[in-house]
Amino acid sequence: MSNTSIIAYVVLTIAIGYAFVYPSFGEVSTLLNQKQKNISTLEMVKSVENKKNELLAKFDGISSADKKNIDTVLPSSLDFVKLISDIDTVASKYGISIKTITSKEVSSTVGGSIENAAPSKPYQSSIIGFSFVASYDKFNAFLNELEKSLRILDIRTVKLETQENGTYTYSVEFETYWLP
Repeated sequence: MSNTSIIAYVVLTIAIGYAFVYPSFGEVSTLLNQKQKNISTLEMVKSVENKKNELLAKFDGISSADKKNIDTVLPSSLDFVKLISDIDTVASKYGISIKTITSKEVSSTVGGSIENAAPSKPYQSSIIGFSFVASYDKFNAFLNELEKSLRILDIRTVKLETQENGTYTYSVEFETYWLP
């Protein structure tokens, strides 16, 4: 074999190798970039998981009585029957008998048109109304005890009508909240 043949074979081998191997170098570079992105994503996932585990450990450290109190402050549902039962229990301590009960859900957005609509609230609320007959002292004690309860109750309206025997007919509306 002559020197020119050897050189031609070497050049041909380099050219064929370059034609097939060089595009793979671009793929390798892309794969290395993707590997680096995956490594940083895995580090972020590990960080999030560690934070989740820390929060779960803190949550597990909360006593069941405190968890029950948290659920009372802002429950996961209206639970109308339990709420009215609790109010009636407080009322019965003062000799108050609840006569009528009403409920209406409050709209979660404010505004008349789609352009002016406010974003929806992260909670839901309902206005609960009830009426009863009692003296002012009993009414005042009743509202004071409701005020001290853990359940959030915002009084909206209080209406009263006088009776001949020194008592009043009260109509009370309050708003209560819960998480959807």
